[in-house]
Amino acid sequence: MKKLVIFGMCLLVLTLGLTAKKDKDKIMVIYDTFNSGDGDFSTKFWKEMFKGGGPGQPGNTLMAVGQGFIFKKAVLNDTVAVGPGQHTTTYVMGELMLNSSGPWLNKGKLKDTKIVALNQSTTDGEGWLSFELTFSGRFDNTGVYYQVTATYEGTPEVKYDDYDNPVFQRDYEFDATIAISDTAFSDMPDLDDVKKPKVIYGEFSTCNELGPDFNTKYWKEMFKGGAPGQIGNTLKALGDGFIFKQAKLAQVTPLAAPDTYETIYEGGVLILNSSGPWLNFGKLKAVNVVATNTSQLDDETGILNFMIEFEGEFMDTGVHFKVVASYEGQPEIKYNDEDEMVFQRGTDFDVKIIIDDEPITDNPDPCKNGN
Repeated sequence: MKKLVIFGMCLLVLTLGLTAKKDKDKIMVIYDTFNSGDGDFSTKFWKEMFKGGGPGQPGNTLMAVGQGFIFKKAVLNDTVAVGPGQHTTTYVMGELMLNSSGPWLNKGKLKDTKIVALNQSTTDGEGWLSFELTFSGRFDNTGVYYQVTATYEGTPEVKYDDYDNPVFQRDYEFDATIAISDTAFSDMPDLDDVKKPKVIYGEFSTCNELGPDFNTKYWKEMFKGGAPGQIGNTLKALGDGFIFKQAKLAQVTPLAAPDTYETIYEGGVLILNSSGPWLNFGKLKAVNVVATNTSQLDDETGILNFMIEFEGEFMDTGVHFKVVASYEGQPEIKYNDEDEMVFQRGTDFDVKIIIDDEPITDNPDPCKNGN
């Protein structure tokens, strides 16, 4: 009988031990609202990579990291101006992961993918920025719901490459609130609700008589070939809703007029997005674009004239385009420490972009809009 009692006690201890171990091994979610401003957890940094070419450009990627959480891979899909310096921005394909370094889990991790996030931002044009980024959803393969709000106000650090192109912006200060619940929060858009791109066909010019259809920012020629007009130089142009890049100078032909040349650029990439008047959402992309440029440089005054043209079809769309851009002025020349020319750049040029469902055969002047 005594042995039976001892055996029963051992069995009970073993059972309790197994139960305790089982409870310890089980992932336990703490349902609550956690705020970094109240010290529930700490934030480390937010960062936006300018993969679209600059601030607010579709294709940029956003991430934020803190104690027990990371939000990453969010791609800027659309930007809509809602007032002076104010924009509503949509990020898609984001991923959120929470782990037990934060106050919401005892062990393991929770993950959600393909997140759509909305960002309300304000800028003053001198570097100051404020934003409120919000998103919500349900963690994969669970009944656990979340809602995230991140806010920032300040002047972020902007990193530039060796050619003065902006690479990213970031700051180590921001606030975040993360709420965890066993019931869904208020509706937020998901990928099924994201609009499909709609192309607006027509002619769009920077010098329309009624005002520009869009604005340009700058053109830049990197002297990778060693000097102006050298094989290997690369050309880039940027404006509202468009970027033309990776065009490499492949051929130079002198023309009859003094100091006048025809140059051929190959391998160009043209991207149009909904920041311009040609698209309501998403982007259009063309690759391997060949551009022809006719230019003349006055050595005495430094005045440069050029007219560059290219055309093609956007990938997987059946949508055709033609672009004509012109410039007249004295471009900025950048030198390195060895007094070698690095690039030339102009911040004022005219462009006409034609979008059609058929190949475009006319030769438009960028400053004569046909609409």
